Amino acid sequence: MADQHKVPDRRKLFGEMALQVISHGGLRALTHRSVDEAAGLPTGSVNYYAPTRSKLYALAMAEVYHQMYEIATRAFGPILADGSDRSPGPILDCTTAFVMAMSTEGREISNARCALLVESQFDDVLREQVTTNRTAFIAFTEPFVRAQAPGSPERTAELIVALIDGLIQQQTLVTASNFHRAMIRTTISRIFGFSEN
Repeated sequence: MADQHKVPDRRKLFGEMALQVISHGGLRALTHRSVDEAAGLPTGSVNYYAPTRSKLYALAMAEVYHQMYEIATRAFGPILADGSDRSPGPILDCTTAFVMAMSTEGREISNARCALLVESQFDDVLREQVTTNRTAFIAFTEPFVRAQAPGSPERTAELIVALIDGLIQQQTLVTASNFHRAMIRTTISRIFGFSEN
């Protein structure tokens, strides 16, 4: 009998492969066949987990957010480990690390996510995934802005998430060369409303 701990999670595998296909060829490249080929599996393998194109999108989007959370966990590790330090310096350092990581190692994730965000305007399941995950990022950000905006920390966190998301999109989709770390840190300081030191 095979060791069940070594059997890959097919849903995750197909999500990773769908993300890979989108990041290299856009949504038009995403087909059931392309996902099966990327996974190195026989044609029709993904159909059990994602019988429709919409379900392929959902698998890819789930993987996008999974990988974004992994990057965020690493970037914010220093202040997550010691949750008591909510001073501007560590918040700025961690947020800058997150933007830089999403702009480099997470570039393909960001690009695929942008393509899926457009599609989410026409797909209720994708839109729900986007809303759920945006809400989670807002909740994650809210404790960092509470001292700056005690009257409206949730709305302030929502705006910060949107602006940071825009900065990541600028870094990955628009800019010929990325902005340097110091410029990003200064921009993030302004987004958070921290006074310059």
